[in-house]
Amino acid sequence: MTSDSRPTLLPGAPHTDRRLFLAGTATLAGMAAVGLPLSGIARAADAAAEVADLQKAVKGQVVARDTEFYEPWRQSMIWQTQKFPRRPDIIVQAESVEDVVAAVNHARQSKRRITTRAGGHSFCGCFMRDDGMLVDVSRLSTIEIDAARGEAVVGPGVIGRRLQEDLARHDLAFPTAHCGMVPISGFLLGGGLGWNGNAWGGMATYAILEVEIVTPDGTVRTASERENPDLFWAVRGGGPGLFGVVTRFRLRCYPRPKAMRSHTYIFPFTSAPDVAKAMEEIGPKLPLNVELIGVITAAPPGLEKACSAPGCDQVLVLQSVAFVDTEQQALAGMAPLADHPITKLALVANKNAPETFENLYYGNEVPFPQRRYCVDNIYADGLAKPIEVIMRHMPHSPSRVTAPVLLYKGRPDMPDGATATKGNFYVSCYAQWDDPAADKANKDWLIALYEELQPLGTGSYINELNQEGRPHRIRECYTAEGWAKLAALRAKYDPERVFHTFYGLEPQPRQS
Repeated sequence: MTSDSRPTLLPGAPHTDRRLFLAGTATLAGMAAVGLPLSGIARAADAAAEVADLQKAVKGQVVARDTEFYEPWRQSMIWQTQKFPRRPDIIVQAESVEDVVAAVNHARQSKRRITTRAGGHSFCGCFMRDDGMLVDVSRLSTIEIDAARGEAVVGPGVIGRRLQEDLARHDLAFPTAHCGMVPISGFLLGGGLGWNGNAWGGMATYAILEVEIVTPDGTVRTASERENPDLFWAVRGGGPGLFGVVTRFRLRCYPRPKAMRSHTYIFPFTSAPDVAKAMEEIGPKLPLNVELIGVITAAPPGLEKACSAPGCDQVLVLQSVAFVDTEQQALAGMAPLADHPITKLALVANKNAPETFENLYYGNEVPFPQRRYCVDNIYADGLAKPIEVIMRHMPHSPSRVTAPVLLYKGRPDMPDGATATKGNFYVSCYAQWDDPAADKANKDWLIALYEELQPLGTGSYINELNQEGRPHRIRECYTAEGWAKLAALRAKYDPERVFHTFYGLEPQPRQS
């Protein structure tokens, strides 16, 4: 089965070379009218000519900085309401792999550095850089399912919810991101902490069987365990440091669970140390197909006074989700939680609730709407010390809706790849707020929290590391050997440094 979804272009976006040319001409005329020096006009004319040439080679849209269409396009590239003040020279919205090749070749020849974007869900906007070119692959969004082989060939712009819905028609499933609107591309390339991840490969990136990738020399390559295996290793976790544009994924899919169930318990915030201790005891007893997750969040209506911590009216929601085929299997798998004494401290209990992937997406999207975000994380082998730090910091959070998350990972066996999960628990925090005036307070609070947490951890997850505020911690998302191998592969495949590397770790600009 094949399906294709193409988002509508922004209103007023250019559709022909002629309109692009006229827009550039109008801009130049305005520059002359206000007395811009001739040298500035000449540079602008060169830029307009460059964009017009690129547009001839690309079926998709090309939008240049300093044109009337640019700022709406730039802001639309970023999912959250915080629109980072970084501006690439050119944005290319690719319609095909040929468009991507044309964009990469143009960037290399014009010495512009590239970043890529599918859904704009990077919490630090790492794809948004000053200067260079942003290649948007969100419109590469086809899905082809081979039910007999249990595989799917998927474009980078496909969101997890849509993939899950299409796979369901064939009784298949995939460990997508916990929020359904996140496209698969950045999620997979950075490792992919997905639903039922422990049972389905450890990390979702290891469900990648093969990719089609455009490398810095403009070549379309296939990378898999057999073909270009070193490049394939980098694809599995290289994330925002990857040196290429993936235009297609071939994925291993899994039998769809027929009887998903959950247990949910709500505890007062002050019980967090006891709940954390219980998670350490419960996690290792769970089968791989039962996920255990805790979220500290604003208390729901009626429970605002459940927490006695000064200035903090939050609760801890603890949930187990069983991805199984029968209710009996679900109850047996979740028994280590249901039978644990910690449940007696719960303010609310909702046991054996039927679940669907759509329910799970909705439950994760409601607490995390479009706001201003800053996110960070560590992996840790235990929760006792990290929860002490979180308990001390949370009452002083500038935002009531900021939400720490505790996810049991264990140490499942995984193939070799760039990504590295090095702890029994994933400890993340989603600082979220609405007022731009509160940016600094929320970001500073999160940095202070994680600089205190980092020594207690065993590494971090690149997709949710605060690369903007803590770039010195980026290498801790990888093993020492993995970090060195990624750098060596970057030197091999991208000696001219056509692609930007990790945000905050950029070398000096390329020489003309």
